[in-house]
Amino acid sequence: MSNSNRITENRNLIHDLAVAQASFLLANLAPAVSANIDRGVPIETQRDQYHSDLTAMTGKVIGVMNDLAVNEQAMEHILAMGLKITEERAMAG
Repeated sequence: MSNSNRITENRNLIHDLAVAQASFLLANLAPAVSANIDRGVPIETQRDQYHSDLTAMTGKVIGVMNDLAVNEQAMEHILAMGLKITEERAMAG
């Protein structure tokens, strides 16, 4: 298989996966962010705080993920955890 056909070189696929994962991340962070909104302020302020905090939290988590991705040892640990989860799911299925 030539390098141009490798899945790791498919920029469109990688972009689509990154967008999908960021969307899932945001959806998973939303309840925690919502739970920390100040309910004593007007609803418009709550909405603004929610949007701002959710955007900031998502960006910060993605930033840490980026730091982890360039750390070889961290990636080895992440790979090991991911493979363990995959194996457990396969055995349970």
